[in-house]
Amino acid sequence: METAPKLHLLVVEDEALIAENLRLTLEDLGYGVLATCYTFAEARAALAPGQPLPDLVLLDINLGAADPAHTGLALARELAGRGGPPFVFLTAYSDFDTIRQATQLRPSGYLIKPVNPAALFATIQTALEYAATRQPAPLPSTAPAPPPAPDFFFVKLADRTHKVLWTEVQSLEAGKNYVTLRVAGHARAYPLRGSLSYVLDQLVPPARHGQFIRVNRRQALNVATITGFDEEWVYGAGEQFENGGQVPEQLLALGLAGR
Repeated sequence: METAPKLHLLVVEDEALIAENLRLTLEDLGYGVLATCYTFAEARAALAPGQPLPDLVLLDINLGAADPAHTGLALARELAGRGGPPFVFLTAYSDFDTIRQATQLRPSGYLIKPVNPAALFATIQTALEYAATRQPAPLPSTAPAPPPAPDFFFVKLADRTHKVLWTEVQSLEAGKNYVTLRVAGHARAYPLRGSLSYVLDQLVPPARHGQFIRVNRRQALNVATITGFDEEWVYGAGEQFENGGQVPEQLLALGLAGR
């Protein structure tokens, strides 16, 4: 099964250490990073006509610029004015005035640094949904709370970005460094870097935690796909999986099996 092409992001952040950590986190989450820009000029050049267009821009508000014409706010104003890719603000500032200026530009998200991977993943996926449906992000009156984990994620298949519901994920399988998600109706698989526990606990939205059960140490199944099990195997998603011995207890805990 082929691996899906990555969604590509542009990182605009003036602090090198933060930018590098952000790049690594994005790659761990399965995204591609087209470039890391440290200044307004570098970002403008990366977004110039003829350059590969990112699916989303992560944009620091300040950019260490004394000139207000060379800040992240100014760059966001240009992106919004010419219908550029969606952008999410990253900032260490959470005061009301900063938020007011930023939200006037209708970003697709707003994150206060430092950002944890689960919040970053949720914000990016929600931002892509806003862009796909052309719905601007709401204006917060105070520092915004982290967005709820979306019930979907986006994946690039060929040249098109597809919205995939978590309910469509049939199985998850841990490899050495990645967890592979297999989705109903898709020949390609979607990889997320990290452990199976991390993906199930942090990236799957809380409302869907009961949707997946671990059938063994390396694999988890959507309970809706399970057609049966015995002492050796669990059957589902058109395949058979090694039974690690905890399936009956997990189904019982979800109210899906009798005692």
